Amino acid sequence: MTRQAPSWSVSSSWEGAALSIIQTPKNLSVTKGDNVCITCSWEAEDQDERIRVWWKVYYESASAAHNGTVLASVLWINNKTEVRIRSRDQSDYQLTKDKAQLWLFSVNESDAGNYICEVIIDKPEHRSGKGKGTTLYVIDSSSSPVIHIWWNYSLYIWIPFAILISVIIVTIPVIWICKRKREPTALYSDHTYGNFAQNEKDSHRKISPKAKKHHPSRSKDVSSVEKGTRKQHEIV
Repeated sequence: MTRQAPSWSVSSSWEGAALSIIQTPKNLSVTKGDNVCITCSWEAEDQDERIRVWWKVYYESASAAHNGTVLASVLWINNKTEVRIRSRDQSDYQLTKDKAQLWLFSVNESDAGNYICEVIIDKPEHRSGKGKGTTLYVIDSSSSPVIHIWWNYSLYIWIPFAILISVIIVTIPVIWICKRKREPTALYSDHTYGNFAQNEKDSHRKISPKAKKHHPSRSKDVSSVEKGTRKQHEIV
């Protein structure tokens, strides 16, 4: 169970020049059980000796403190880091001269909220500032509506597509088989018989007197008669 530390604000102790803090990321959406890293950075000076960083979270729950809950107070003095307050067991805090990092391990839904870093540099010159916040969203993968919607949407797309492909695969062979069955068997005509019938038909056709004169059979008969006549004259 998460132990909640006392809540207080450090803004009352801020005096002096403003310190520009860059906090990233602005929004972070993770699945339950994932690890999270939030970074705050600033422009450091060579003479800076003492830096303190407060990590605060404004939980989403209605019972959360309105002024935020302090997760940790981290102190940096001459390249040495000391964590003074730690309210979350599964967490880590890293602090250098110009950067602070918050690590949350195995997050769950109760960790959702807005995380802010507050930085104070009090030696040699007092400067202070805070980040614009990182909003953390934690999603339970087992009950996420987004996942269910995506899954249902995928089914609506892929099932009709699979049915269409199956119909095409079955239809093409059926069409090919039916087409083959409808093709008529090749019939080869008897050209010899056809020519004989045509000649027989032509033989019964009437021949005109003019055509008979020039007909090959007529010429043959005339030649035979002439040859017989010649033989008779020779005998006489």
